[in-house]
Amino acid sequence: MMLDKNGVELRTGCVVKITGAYFKNDNGFWFVEKAPGDPSWIGSECCLKKISKTGKVSKAKHNICFWPIGIFVSDRFKAAEARSWNREHAQIEVKTIQNMVEVAAHFEGLAEVVEERIIWEVRHFGENHPEVARLRETKAHYLAVAKAAAGRKEG
Repeated sequence: MMLDKNGVELRTGCVVKITGAYFKNDNGFWFVEKAPGDPSWIGSECCLKKISKTGKVSKAKHNICFWPIGIFVSDRFKAAEARSWNREHAQIEVKTIQNMVEVAAHFEGLAEVVEERIIWEVRHFGENHPEVARLRETKAHYLAVAKAAAGRKEG
């Protein structure tokens, strides 16, 4: 379980704000796309997707981040400096935004992709295959996150 600077759990679908990061592009609003413990994720970090304060999901080239922040530069000295800086200064905080429509739609889209994969797996390996069960769990997870995101409003 990962926590923000206030002790709030980082969960799939949460909107977060990163501040104090070494690279400017890592600062800003994001939503948690995948978190440790999700049925579709084996990572120990959170995978984040860029979002605006108004709830618009970014389509930019560099719209993915991780928490703790991953450093992907070829200069090993700059990478070491960035890692050190982020350990000391970068912070993440769970936030609420008014419009979660695009976030909910994002997770509904992921569920649709998983449904296509379920159909393929059933056709090739049968209804009782373990991968089919895992994919059904993943789809249910995405739909639950979409439903929760659609119901979230600023309080």
